[in-house]
Amino acid sequence: MHHHAFFNDKSDVYRAARPGYPDELLSYVAGLAPSRGVAWDCATGNGQAAIGLAKHFSVVHATDASENQIAHAIPHERIVYAVGVAEKSSFDDATIDLVTVAQALHWFEYSRFWPEIGRVLKPGGVFAAWGYDWFKVDADVDNLLRRTLLDRIESYWAAQNRILWNGYQGVFFPFEKLDTPTFQLKLHWDLESLFSYIHSWSATRRCMESEGSQFLRDAFQAAMSAWGEPKDRRTIVMPLHLLAGIKR
Repeated sequence: MHHHAFFNDKSDVYRAARPGYPDELLSYVAGLAPSRGVAWDCATGNGQAAIGLAKHFSVVHATDASENQIAHAIPHERIVYAVGVAEKSSFDDATIDLVTVAQALHWFEYSRFWPEIGRVLKPGGVFAAWGYDWFKVDADVDNLLRRTLLDRIESYWAAQNRILWNGYQGVFFPFEKLDTPTFQLKLHWDLESLFSYIHSWSATRRCMESEGSQFLRDAFQAAMSAWGEPKDRRTIVMPLHLLAGIKR
């Protein structure tokens, strides 16, 4: 199955479960752009990053290869949603101030993607991609989830996910790379919210297709022994990897 199908099939789950991005991150990348005219959020999903960018730009074009993701996108008056692949857009040459990719750079065909980004960016325009890494709660919860869940689904991750986990190290990057600050996601979720997020992972879905869903229910029950009441909110921390550069 093509990877798009995993995000196309359960787009309502994805929208409900996936977190947004910190205002300070979106303010930072917006501030790198030569102007606040036009941004393109590529592989937007349901628009989790596009919504934040709309605070800073006159118009945000938000595209995704999944029709179902776009159908469930978060509406905003300054966001123009469209179905489209990352490697070939309809934008004119040198018309985009900022191109962003949130949680998706590892899926692209770079030999076609980078020339397309170079084509549409203005001189001095900025490309920025980011994604979150493994979450942390506390040692007890983390170790329990490792044993009952993460080890179980490890073989179901696509090879591309490791590009993100490695912080985009080794990925060819054609722009003038910038030194960037460190960002992280800090969320306050109950156990059900955390497992809704886990359920949205492509590896979880692959495992469910192959083995059924009992493992996920078992992991939830086991997690309660370290979590406490399922409705109790705990702090979830996810480090963010950020890759940014300028088109000269």
